[in-house]
Amino acid sequence: MRFFDTHTASTGATPVEKAMAGVREQIEDIFTTPIPPGCAKSRLEQSVGLHRDMERSTYLLLGDLATMEASGDLLEEGGQRSIQAWITHRWGATPAEATNLATLARAVHRQQLPLVDEAFGDATLSLGEACAIATSTEKAVTDWAKVLETADEAFKADHPDVEGFRARLEFGLIAYKKECPKASVRQLRDAAKWFVAQLDPEKADRDYDETFETRGAQFSPTFEGGFLLRMWGPGADNQLIQAALDAYTEPYGPDNAAVPKHQRTYDAMMRIFETALAHRTCAKAPKPVVTLNITVPLKRYLGDQTAEPAVTEDGVVIPDQMISRLTPKSWLRRFLTDAEGKTLLDVGQKHRCAPDPVRQAAGYKEFHCEWHEGCDMPRSWSQFDHIIAFSHGGATSSDNMQLLCSTHNRLKHRLQVKANQQIWDHHHTQNRQEAETGGDEGGEGDPAPATAL
Repeated sequence: MRFFDTHTASTGATPVEKAMAGVREQIEDIFTTPIPPGCAKSRLEQSVGLHRDMERSTYLLLGDLATMEASGDLLEEGGQRSIQAWITHRWGATPAEATNLATLARAVHRQQLPLVDEAFGDATLSLGEACAIATSTEKAVTDWAKVLETADEAFKADHPDVEGFRARLEFGLIAYKKECPKASVRQLRDAAKWFVAQLDPEKADRDYDETFETRGAQFSPTFEGGFLLRMWGPGADNQLIQAALDAYTEPYGPDNAAVPKHQRTYDAMMRIFETALAHRTCAKAPKPVVTLNITVPLKRYLGDQTAEPAVTEDGVVIPDQMISRLTPKSWLRRFLTDAEGKTLLDVGQKHRCAPDPVRQAAGYKEFHCEWHEGCDMPRSWSQFDHIIAFSHGGATSSDNMQLLCSTHNRLKHRLQVKANQQIWDHHHTQNRQEAETGGDEGGEGDPAPATAL
């Protein structure tokens, strides 16, 4: 039991407040001083540890807020009926942030996510990652409950109940985070969609049908002589639209950075319309110019809904009906894999620039840049980099390629150059000292030659 002195609370002299005041002074002493040369890395590590300690305090506060919300004390003493309203007004958080924190608080208070509680305690999860799992799980469970309401008894007998669904999804997400510790909040949310597609195979098709029914496009002339074009529809169709825009986007050369992305998108759409008008009387449609890479497990392709779902190269789950619609017009590639999904395809090792088969096989289950400290850049925007440099004998094969965005690809090269320079400097200094001492300590001999790396 915790005791709280109301008198000391009003004067700001509780033990917790005294301790926090001392901590604040130490933090200000550290983080208000200029960063000494060469200490940027240690300062970043200090900030990570400090932020983690702050998150632990917030996590404990969330438990108190959920308890007070359930008892009614939050309204009586705090003046707000819900956790999100109280956090919004008293902590100054955004409504979205407050909603995520409230969802996590209630789930932990009701002991619905015991693995999340345990993983946060052992530092496997950050507060943001715990919120991502809580909100993704809550949404998926709500949708699953609606499915069970209209399902027959045979369906219910073969599928988990609401709490069983929640437990399986939580277990899968925690296991994913432990396997990929650098996975970000965004990647956790994407993983949740993938797990839900396995637990509820028909969800992707239901979502597609629901959003397709509300699809639309609106063309509105403006008073100034321009126009506005709005479109909305299923997320899966967005993949096709984006692929088409990428295919029709003209390279702008060295001045590309001066052309905003929304203007390049407009130019691409105009090219699509011009192409459509030019071919409206053709007896045969032009050859496809758009590439949309979709990975479909063979069992799923043959109609087995218990198999892994189909996904784009960026990890977006594709509904089965879209696969059926695209298959007759698509090129099919076969990738042979073992049970663990490791590619067995060998496409050659003679060229530095990876040909298309190598790029498709390299890390085909990786949906983001593979930078070791984590990155959310999607696969389609990343580059294919040699793990062992081609200049050092590295092969241009699927096993020796990794996905790196342009930023991390350049950073990797700079860090390698810096490391090589440090090694060279070390050996040069060592050889010079040996030359000055005549070789072994206390002995005589010829100076050792400098070693160039």
